[in-house]
Amino acid sequence: MRMCGAEAGRFPRTVRRENGVVCVDVGIPGEPRRGVLSPETLADLQNGGGTAAALWGQALRAGDYAALRAMPPADRDLTSEPVTETELCAADGQTELPITCYRTAAGAAARPALVYLHGGGFRFGSRRSAAHSTRLLAQLSGAAVFSVEYRLAPEYPFPCATRDAWCALRWVCRNAERLGIDRSHVLIGGDSAGGNLAAACARRDRNMRTGLLKGQLLVYPVLSQREPDLPGYRFSLSDYQICEEHRRWAQAEILSLKQTMDAFRLYTRTDREDLSPDASPLLDKNFAGLPPTWLFCAEFDSLTRQARAYAARLAAAGVPVCLTVYRGMAHGFMNRLGRYPQAELLHRDMAQALGQASG
Repeated sequence: MRMCGAEAGRFPRTVRRENGVVCVDVGIPGEPRRGVLSPETLADLQNGGGTAAALWGQALRAGDYAALRAMPPADRDLTSEPVTETELCAADGQTELPITCYRTAAGAAARPALVYLHGGGFRFGSRRSAAHSTRLLAQLSGAAVFSVEYRLAPEYPFPCATRDAWCALRWVCRNAERLGIDRSHVLIGGDSAGGNLAAACARRDRNMRTGLLKGQLLVYPVLSQREPDLPGYRFSLSDYQICEEHRRWAQAEILSLKQTMDAFRLYTRTDREDLSPDASPLLDKNFAGLPPTWLFCAEFDSLTRQARAYAARLAAAGVPVCLTVYRGMAHGFMNRLGRYPQAELLHRDMAQALGQASG
C-alpha cells in the first residue's frame, strides 16, 4: 500500500480553534456518520484482531514479559527509498543507552532531528518494535530520527525510563555536530508510554532552561498515571459519541486500556510517584514555557480525554498546541502501517508538523 498526496486528500478534515487549541478532526473516507469505527478497525475487532489488551493482561498478571518484548513489528515497512540505520550508544557516565539513527541520503548535511520514544505501556516494546514508524518518519520528514532503547518496568520502575529519555535527548543535542543534525531544530516525540516520557523531557528542558527542544510530537500519550483530579476533568463513556451498531466494540476499545491502567501500576509504585509531574505531566502546576506541541489521538481511546485536558492547559499558558483526532481509530493504530490507511496518514501528519517546527 502506498498513499500519494491525492489519496491522503481523501480524508475529510475539519479545523476549528477551541480556547486557543487548534483542533483537527480527520474523518473516515466515504463515511459521513460520526461515532463509527473505520472498516479496518471494525474488521480487526470482529475477527479477534483486537486482543492486545488480553495479551497485556495475561503478561501483567503472570509477570512474564519476554514473549511480548521479543515480538517483531506487527506492521509493514512502507518506505520507498533507502533509509540508513546507524547504531549508536548514548552514555552519561552512569547509563549506556542503545539508539538507532534513521536518515535518508537526500537532505541537508545538518538536518532537523527527532528523538523518538516507543510505546508499550512502560513494560513492553523496543526501538525495534517501532522500526517501521521511525524509518517512515525519517523518509517523509527528511529529519534524522533517533529511536531510543530505554529501560523497562517492572525491573526498572519510575523514574528510570524518564531519566533514560532525558539522557538520550541531552546526548543527541551535545553531539549534534558529529551526528550531522541542526542543534537548533531538535524535537522529541513518542507514542503512548513514549509520549509520557517525551512530555516529561519537555518539562525538564523548560525547568532547567536548557533550551534543547523546538517542539514535541505526542501520539495518544499517557499524561497521567491515574485518573487526574483536575477542575473540569472527568472520564465518562457518555462523552464519546458512538453509533449503536458499533457500540459493543468501540466501548470495549475505550475501556480496555483504562481498565488495565486502573488495575495495574505500569510504571510507578506509590501514590506519591503517581502525582509527580515527571510521571504525570498533566498534573504539573505550570505549563508556561513548554515548546509548541502537536497531539495525535484516536477517537475511541480513553487517553484522548487526558490529551484534551493537556492541550487546554498548554493553550491557557500561551503555548501553541494542535490536537488532531482520527475518527474511527482506537489506541495503537499508529502500529498498523500497511493495514490502516490512517496509520500512514498519521506519519505524514507528524512529518509535516516536524517540518513546521523546523521551518
